[in-house]
This record gives sequence, C-alpha cells and structure tokens, in this order.
Amino acid sequence: MRVNALSGVKVLDLSTMMAGPFGAMMLADLGAEVIKVETIDGDGTRAFQPHFKDGDSLYYHSLNRNKKSIAIDLKSEKGLALFYELVRKVDVVWDNYRAGVKEKLKVDYDSVVKYNPGIISCSITAFGTDNPHDDDQPSFDLCVQAMSGVLGMTGEPDRPPVKMGVPMGDLGSGWYGVVGVLAALFARGRTGKGQKVDVAMLDGLVSLHTYEAVYYLNSGVVPNRIGTAHRSVVPYQIFPTKSIYIAIVGTIDKFWVSICNVLGIPEWATDERFKTLDGRFRNREMVVAKMSEKLMERDCEEWVKEFRKAKVPCGPVNPMDKALNEPLLLARDMVVEVERGGETIKLLGNPVKMSGNEEVYSAPPRLGENTDEILSRMAGLGAEDIAKLRQESVIK
Repeated sequence: MRVNALSGVKVLDLSTMMAGPFGAMMLADLGAEVIKVETIDGDGTRAFQPHFKDGDSLYYHSLNRNKKSIAIDLKSEKGLALFYELVRKVDVVWDNYRAGVKEKLKVDYDSVVKYNPGIISCSITAFGTDNPHDDDQPSFDLCVQAMSGVLGMTGEPDRPPVKMGVPMGDLGSGWYGVVGVLAALFARGRTGKGQKVDVAMLDGLVSLHTYEAVYYLNSGVVPNRIGTAHRSVVPYQIFPTKSIYIAIVGTIDKFWVSICNVLGIPEWATDERFKTLDGRFRNREMVVAKMSEKLMERDCEEWVKEFRKAKVPCGPVNPMDKALNEPLLLARDMVVEVERGGETIKLLGNPVKMSGNEEVYSAPPRLGENTDEILSRMAGLGAEDIAKLRQESVIK
C-alpha cells in the first residue's frame, strides 16, 4: 500500500465556512487524517442554498472531501474533556474562529499545548490573532477584498469595483495555513516542538499584490482599475471576437511578432512605435484598438487555433461549462466522482500532483458520521460510554 506524503499526520479541523475547510481539505488530499470537529448542529454550510446532494449542500461538499466528521459540544465540560483526549493523539489543531473565540472555548494554542507539547495550532482569522487594532469584529472575504485594496483595483476604469470571481481572501489564507503547517511539521521533526501558526486573511491577500504594491510603495502612484489589462505589459488582456472573448499575452517581442503575423499586420512588428515592449506600453491605446478591430473579424475558436499554432500565449474566456470540460484539465483528473447515499457527487480534484501520492477521494462525511469510530480508536471509549455521551447530548 502506497504511503502518501502526509500519511500518519492527524488533524482536528475545527473550521467552518470557506478558508479553514479549504485548507484542511488540502491537507487531507495529501494524506493526512483530517477529523472535522463539528458542533451538535453541524457546519452551517451544510444548509447553504441552492444545490444539495444526499441532504447536504454542494457548497459543503466542495470543501470537505477526504475528511471524517465527529460532532461534539465543546461548550460542555465533558465535550471539552473529550476534545483534549483527541488533542493528545493528533499533530495539528486547525481553526478559523474569529479572534478571541478559541480562547473562550479553550481550544487555542496555550490551552492545547498543555495536553500535547508537540501540537501545531493553526488559526486563520481576518486580521491575526494578536493584532492590537482588531476589535474582534466578524469579517468575511468580501470585507477583506475591500480593505486589502484588491477590490479597488478590480474592474473597468469607468465602472464600480468588482469582487473577484473566486474568494481569494479565503482561499489564499487557506493555502498559507497549509504552508505554515507543513513548515511547522518539518521544524518539529528537527526540534520535537510544536508551535502556533497565525494566518490573517488581510495579510495573505495584501501579499498577493506583489509588484502592484511595490510600485505604489516606491512611486507613490495609486494603481487604478484597468480591467483585464496589465500594468506593465502590452498586449496582456482580453479582446472581443465574433463569438466570445479571447485572452492574449505578448510579454516579449517574439510574441508580438507572431501576434502581428497571425492578425495579418506584419508591418506593425517592425514599426518603431510598437516593435518593443516600451513602445507598446507608450502606445497602449493604438495597440489595443488595432488588435480589437482585427480580432472581431473571426470567431474565438479560429483565433485560438492560429495563435496556438504560432506559440502565442492565449485562451478563450470560457464559461464554467466549457472550463470544466477543458481537455487540459480533464487529463489531470481535476474532475472526480464520489458516491454517497446512492448518489454520485462530482467534485474538483487535488491540483498538487506528486509521484509518491495516490489520489483517492472519499465523499464529504455526514454530520457525526465517524464519531463512534474516532472516540473508540483515539479516546479509548467503549460502546456504553459513547451511548451515554450521546444520551447526554455531548456528542452526536
């Protein structure tokens, strides 16, 4: 039997909504045993509209594959004691509670390290667990996109700001949490000590600004909204065609020569105004206008074939149905199927491909599906003990 990269690593996943569950799912995909610790009522996303399979929302399904579920009332004395028993047997406690909540629940690093000196505690919050300016307010991806400056840069110049199509504040912080946990596991292998990993959504999203932020910090020029265009490179944006939009990138002069040849304007490749990246940057409006005019002469599919033949970076602006049927994606098993309750559920696959990892997908767990097994195996409880706890509503 193949041993995956994180086989043997055990994670207690206390998270809900998006950021935490997404990152914990990545750990599960890499082989960790991820135990989703839910309240008696369960993760609220199980009820998110509008699509459901086998009683749970597809929102929930999209973020919880390859996990197990145990339902415990952590606010009860017995429930918390059970949790601490599990802490003794795991490597990571993972959460995305609002700042201050985990301390009230007594599941923060300072609380759990008493039961397991090697524990790694990863917390994802909006602004950090020790930010002196955080007034303990709830926050979500849209709020962080707004505060980070991302929302202010996204959209067309003459239109209102536009939310990113995917919640990068959530997803990015989930990935940063994974990076932190992997680094902490590596460090523990050398020192034997665990540590606290503190990830703020705002920090993570701002870090993704890269050159845009550095441009501002060193020039004082506040970046404006430029749609799909690039601040420094021309052409680098989407263009209309007779059918759907097409994305075209000309980062180097070699690409520009090929673009001109495909468009039937070879003279523009040697024109002093456009033949260099600097010239195209200075004459952006003329370049974009001419390319838009020429690209309207044919369908996107025809242009993609011609540009790809000429090795020009390009791609159709696919709607979701075409994107998820893209042969380049399907060839890498990025759409998978699992069975639950007699229903087939289609999910996205793991984007991290490793030669030593076997890609196996299990359906997202029902609420408390693994409670008995986990408490028996990891807390040493017998069937009668478990039944009594269930009667007392400590577990579900």
